[in-house]
Amino acid sequence: MTFLKYAEGEPLPPAAKVGDIKLIPNGTKVKIDDIELERTGTNGSIVFGHAVSPDGATEFGWTSTRNLAGKFINEVLDEIPPAPGAGKFGPNAAWSGGEFIGQRTLVEIVDVKLEIERIALDTLDAYLALVKAGGCRQRPGRDQQRLSLLSGAEVSVRRLQEAPARLQQGGTSRHLKHQNGIAFDIRVAGGEGDPTYEWLKKNGPSHGFVRTVSGEPWHWEFDKTKANKAIAKHTFKTPNVSA
Repeated sequence: MTFLKYAEGEPLPPAAKVGDIKLIPNGTKVKIDDIELERTGTNGSIVFGHAVSPDGATEFGWTSTRNLAGKFINEVLDEIPPAPGAGKFGPNAAWSGGEFIGQRTLVEIVDVKLEIERIALDTLDAYLALVKAGGCRQRPGRDQQRLSLLSGAEVSVRRLQEAPARLQQGGTSRHLKHQNGIAFDIRVAGGEGDPTYEWLKKNGPSHGFVRTVSGEPWHWEFDKTKANKAIAKHTFKTPNVSA
């Protein structure tokens, strides 16, 4: 990744000088035709996009996607297939109730914290359809809020490999929900009264999403069978969810 710089003879913005990294003026319409991840610290990362004009004729160069309108939230970055011979281990291993249920192809997606989450590929279309249908909700006295992830359906390799051990030590299934490949933490603030949460209560089940963990209004699972049962009972949650 090489940043474009102002060259001798080019028009310079105020305070810029030859050799400075070129800036993309605010309001410029761009198309991102390539991306790169720069790791920051132990777990962090910044997504950079290569910007060109919508027709591809003009190159604007690389920029952090945090500079873009929407900040690349909910954008899909890359597909990660299971490693050959991974067996029950690795970041693609899925577990349910302490039982290994197979390796899943994952995709990387940008969450509301501008961090990279991984979700199961076979849940991607359903999640993006939910996002599209949800649109933006207006929060009282605050900016509009788009339905977006807090965390995805996959966690770190270390946590996945610890799953059976945690059950042996008396761990609960609640800790394993994000290891079955269908769990999503969605930004809903405190739950009741939040515009996104209220929309999910009314519309989540029809998209296959249902609340399954008591006390966690942000936790939804993509499970059409459970969602259909919830619809039949005119609710948005499974029977075990009391609050």
